[in-house]
Amino acid sequence: MSIRVERLAQGLMFPEGPAIGPDGELYVTEIAGQRISKIAEDGTVSTFANTGGGPNGAAFNSRGELVVANNGGRWPTDVPSTSQAPEPNFGQGRIQTVSSEGVVVSELSEVDGISLNSPNDLCFDSYGGYYFTDPEWSGLVGGDRDGGPVCYVDAEGEASRVASNIGFPNGLGVRADGKVLIVCESLTGLLLSYRIEEPGTLSGTAKPNGMIGRRSVPDGFCFDASGQIIVAGHGSSNLFVLDGHDGRPVQIIELPDKGPTNCCFGGKDFRTLFVTSSDQGYVYAVDWPIEGMPLLHS
Repeated sequence: MSIRVERLAQGLMFPEGPAIGPDGELYVTEIAGQRISKIAEDGTVSTFANTGGGPNGAAFNSRGELVVANNGGRWPTDVPSTSQAPEPNFGQGRIQTVSSEGVVVSELSEVDGISLNSPNDLCFDSYGGYYFTDPEWSGLVGGDRDGGPVCYVDAEGEASRVASNIGFPNGLGVRADGKVLIVCESLTGLLLSYRIEEPGTLSGTAKPNGMIGRRSVPDGFCFDASGQIIVAGHGSSNLFVLDGHDGRPVQIIELPDKGPTNCCFGGKDFRTLFVTSSDQGYVYAVDWPIEGMPLLHS
């Protein structure tokens, strides 16, 4: 199928975490900019919140607050989009909740009595809780398979580790039926699926649910209405479209720029795929043939 790709915004400092707000507008994190930015339909960029650290993945909850996986201030310094950024500070990773006024109102910095590493991405389930990945920053380089858990925070704010032994857990999402959590294992190039037994309880063994290869790192992803998984292949210029049930490759879409990091659906008909791209600091708008799957909020 033919896909139209347009550059929507530029000048962002390592953009990530695209999310559609209650107002229908697009919000993205700027990891090296240490802020959340709002992008208007015409591509105008404005600051929504200054979070400090390194805001990475993000999603809105049912109260209209933006929950942010903040890696503590970690970003590459060898790409053009971070050339004007301050030096990484490698601070405390945490989960932040940002009000609709752009104010950080709460932070979570440990789970099960253990300090967080560098929270990367998060997604809600239909029970008001959310899952997030917490890789060791050195894991992607050093190959540490033991350094990256998946954690769960329930609707009451109770947090626990629910999966471990993942080679740099990255993007994640709950399938539309609510029965499966899919996690990108960036170290291997695999997408892993866990059966959700009940909120915050996963089956003990992960099953492979697709692979995009070792030359391209599976980063963030989203689902379209047919259940297909659209994966941002960091390290390449590609989006990988996979069958949502068995992970079969369906299509590869090439972007004009290297370094896609994440994606989400939005727009008036929910057929616009917004893609953050880190190398040059762009956001792309991709015309999709069918609607996207709305993200869960509660």
